[in-house]
Amino acid sequence: MLSNVFLITEFSGTEFVARMPTSPPHKSISDTFLRHRRSWCLIALLFMPAVAGCSQLAVVSRIFYGEPKAKGFFEQMTGETLKGARVALVCTAPDTIASEYDMVSIDVQEELTRIMSRHDINMVDSDQVTDALDANGGIFDMQVIVENVDADYLFHVDIEHFSHLVPNSPRLYHGRATGSVYGYEIHQPNELSTVKHAVRVFAKEFDTVYPGKNPIPADQTPERVFRNRFIGHVSDEIGRMFYTFELKDTFASR
Repeated sequence: MLSNVFLITEFSGTEFVARMPTSPPHKSISDTFLRHRRSWCLIALLFMPAVAGCSQLAVVSRIFYGEPKAKGFFEQMTGETLKGARVALVCTAPDTIASEYDMVSIDVQEELTRIMSRHDINMVDSDQVTDALDANGGIFDMQVIVENVDADYLFHVDIEHFSHLVPNSPRLYHGRATGSVYGYEIHQPNELSTVKHAVRVFAKEFDTVYPGKNPIPADQTPERVFRNRFIGHVSDEIGRMFYTFELKDTFASR
């Protein structure tokens, strides 16, 4: 015996015909979920601050939009990206720094070159740039480097101050580095100039401390290890001038 079933009768001209009512196409639970997932999550965003706090709201936001990102200062100032461009990099420091940290300019130059290469910037080999610098007696001369490297841009990192100790406290490590970064766009010879020349398009100061808060007692970390970490931190901060980065990286490096 059939229960709760309704038959529809139609007159076909000579007889009545019974048929089952048609139903709309079946929609699975998974189809419905996928269709409305975005709406449900958006509704959740409205109520989560009151229920679970801002940290949970941030998690859901990252699910939709990914990690928040920021453009590097170079792109902000020039509107140009360095992806795919050939870039030469040179780092210099005055004798007052070199007398105590004789390798700091080379170490920062090599580390920064590696970091920028990992972000799809086509870096000119560091040795090629260093050879051009040495050929000029170690003195930075923009035109000498421009003429001896094949690049679209030249960046000069000028370290003005570098120390890894708390003043008057040789048993406490707390690094600080200050200086400026200058960027030049290199132009090939043309009808207006028979030689390659460079035009400054970028300038930015930096002032970096490591670690961000409390000094590290010397008996907790070998001095060489701390110096290497500090150089890596300085290179990371300068590197973020040149490419788009996730904002969380600025906090992770502190």
